[in-house]
This record gives sequence, C-alpha cells and structure tokens, in this order.
Amino acid sequence: MIAPKEEGEFAQIFNALMGLMRRFIFRVLRVGPIPNHISFIMDGNRRFAKKHNINSVNAGHRAGFISVTYVLQYCKEIGVPYVTLYAFGFDNFKREPEEVKCLMDLMLEKVELTIEQAISGNLKGVRVIFAGDLNSLNERFRAAAQRLMEITEENRDLIIVVCVAYSTSREIVHAVQKSCVKKCDDGDSDVALGLSDLEECMYASAVPDPDLVIRTGGGDRLSNFMIWQTSKSLLHTTAALWPELGLWHLVWAILKFQRMQDYLQKKQKLD
Repeated sequence: MIAPKEEGEFAQIFNALMGLMRRFIFRVLRVGPIPNHISFIMDGNRRFAKKHNINSVNAGHRAGFISVTYVLQYCKEIGVPYVTLYAFGFDNFKREPEEVKCLMDLMLEKVELTIEQAISGNLKGVRVIFAGDLNSLNERFRAAAQRLMEITEENRDLIIVVCVAYSTSREIVHAVQKSCVKKCDDGDSDVALGLSDLEECMYASAVPDPDLVIRTGGGDRLSNFMIWQTSKSLLHTTAALWPELGLWHLVWAILKFQRMQDYLQKKQKLD
C-alpha cells in the first residue's frame, strides 16, 4: 500500500507534470490565431447526472460548475481575453420549480464565493459581467451580481460574461426600448433607430462579438443565444456533456478555428 504522504507527493508531481504539459500545448497553440472571444453553450448537466445514475439534478449542475472553473483557467492561460457562459436561458424558467430554485441557489452560492475571492485578491485580473433580464431574478441575486461587477470592474486580463435569464429575443426588445428612451432623454428629434443604436444597448455591449461558439451535449442549435452577435462566428459542437468538457475538447475547438481562418476571413469580407 502507498502511504498517505507518498500519495500526496505523487499528486504534487503529477499536477506539476500536467501543468508543464498544458503550458507546452498552449505555447504551440499560440503559434496560430487565438479566438478573441469564446462563448460556451453549457448543455448536458442533467444528462450527466442521469448517465452516472445520480438521482439529484443538483449534483449534475454542481459538476457543471467545476467544469466552469477549469475551462476559465484554460482560457486565461491560453490568452483568450473574453469568455461568455450561457448559464441560464430565460426559457429555463419553464422547468420544474424545484430545479429552477436549485440552480438559482447554486449560482448565488458561486457568485457570493467569487465575491469573497475577489475581495481577498484571489481573482486577479478577472472581470465579471452579468447579461440578461436581471430584473426577473430575486433581489439577493441581483445585489450579489451587481456587487461582483463593481468589485471586478477595473480588471482586464480575462473578461467573463455570464448570461443569466438571457434570450436573444428579450435582448433585442430591451435594446429597442432602451434606444428609444435614450433618444427621447437626449432630446433627439430623429426617432429612427440605426444599427449602432441597438448594438450600444445590447446586454453585453461592452465586449466584442464571439469568434468561436462551443456547444456541448451534441446539439447544433444556438438555443436563442446571442443570435445577433454570432452571425460571423464559428460554431463548434461536441458530444461531450458540459461536465465532461476537458482540455483536449477546448484545444480541438481552437485548432478547428485556426484551420477555418481563411474561410472565416473571406466570409467577413463578403458580409
């Protein structure tokens, strides 16, 4: 049998070797173009729980949050400056009330934990932005989200957009309404709205459009997610469920993005 002390030493050596290998892979990857903005449609938490015979849906979502931690760390190490996470679609409110409450409580728990990390200095360089119909969320969650956005506002190493209670349909309606109010408040007699008026009022107008959209769980739909912003994005789908998404899935998606560069650039010129 291996003594506990030896197990701990082995784990340290293994983690060090994995970190070294990861840095080497990312260094090679950075020889080619790196996406400026990657969006993730995180699908498959419930199927992950079912696949592993876990009765609690909550356990599937908790496993999904662990994947979020790793994926964000990988993106930061690779040098991706913007990441968007589709955490909770507005249509998800139609799910069973127990599951909605469970997921909301879990997200609130993670937001409050992230606030603590930001205050203690363990979230260096990371800015968090929440995008969606935040007014549809409870007051405690809204307050926590606002607090986290304020604390991390000046950070620029990695900007994370968390889409909660989000749908493109509601985003466009929100942008039109906000644009009209803005024009009226400015005393602009020209009530006609232009493209730039709407884009300035989108939920996540502070970040550029995604270059790469990664959807887990085998689906090939955008599911009402950033349809306005992803018209020129590369959609990469993987059969891996979100809690199963690992380093190699991300590397493969970026390699695909690099292989498709000529096509994507030609498409952008035509548009």
